[in-house]
Amino acid sequence: MPARWRGYLDAAAADRDSAAFRRYWELSAIVALRDGLRSGDVHVPASRRYADPASYLMPKAEWADKRTEFCAEVATPREAGEALARADGELHTALELVLDHGRGPARLAEDGRLVVPKLEADDVPAEAETLRADLAQMLPRLPLAALLIEVDRRTGLSEHLVHAGGKQARSPQVRRNLLAVVLARGLNMGLTAMSEATGISYDELAWTGEWYLREETLRTANTAVVDYHHRLPMTRVWGAGTLSSSDGQRFPMQGKSLTARHLSRYFVDAGISQYTHVSDQHSTYGTKVIVPTHREAHYVLDEILGNQTDLPITEHATDTHGVTLVNFACSTWSGLPCLRASATWAASCCTAWAPGPSTPTATPWPGPC
Repeated sequence: MPARWRGYLDAAAADRDSAAFRRYWELSAIVALRDGLRSGDVHVPASRRYADPASYLMPKAEWADKRTEFCAEVATPREAGEALARADGELHTALELVLDHGRGPARLAEDGRLVVPKLEADDVPAEAETLRADLAQMLPRLPLAALLIEVDRRTGLSEHLVHAGGKQARSPQVRRNLLAVVLARGLNMGLTAMSEATGISYDELAWTGEWYLREETLRTANTAVVDYHHRLPMTRVWGAGTLSSSDGQRFPMQGKSLTARHLSRYFVDAGISQYTHVSDQHSTYGTKVIVPTHREAHYVLDEILGNQTDLPITEHATDTHGVTLVNFACSTWSGLPCLRASATWAASCCTAWAPGPSTPTATPWPGPC
């Protein structure tokens, strides 16, 4: 029984109002059933959306044959007790570093909760701002069309936009039309405006977009751009490509869509969410359009698992809305990149642990889960 409904039931029982008690009981049962279906605690046989979560897992007999090989491949202990002991040791080490006997960046509250302060922004010297402005003025201002043509010449992205029928031969006009359609979609200006600006007929642009621009071809073309960007010497200044982050952006839209939802907080009408994965080299290696009412944590691992680029991702950061304990578990068991969460989430979800040998005895517990 949901706790927020118990007061209504107690009040109806105290008043001996059987009709009100029955209505509240039925409503609370429906709410509990809804929450159970969403969490997976309740499943519906032969349902695709609310199936038993165990049906998505490998059968136990098959897992028994592959367990040793898999654990060796991802460097994970075969026994759960050994894995928990290793995690407990890592937790002790990490907490001792951040606490540092009261001198670290985090602290323990009087009630035992772990308090992680927010990161403070670094002060940028005035000289650095002046240098940044001077460098920006030195950069040439290029038309977007010319820039896209140059990127295509270096990366060959248009060669990855293949015809749905598998045709390889193409005329120079096809490459011109491809870049025009990519630019029209990237600028969100539409094919009609692009036709008026370039003189290319709308029918040609529409036909090109229909037959050449699909999700699989766009992903392959984006992979080629990310890989070329990763090999440039200047990108090493920003990072090695080992760290990435993900977050969602919400956009209003018009027309009908199976993904769009009405959210008065963000949209006048309906809208969608675009969940994006970006590397520390400022390259976008994954993008997915999702339902805006869904939790973003369900999609964090998708682009990491499906990463076809040369980026050697070893760490991934996300905000509170993009992480759950399930993600951390999958990251550990599958040998995936280490996940980072926001300080607020980390402090609220730190589980209780036994005090280590060098932990201050005055505050031995970070707090309950």
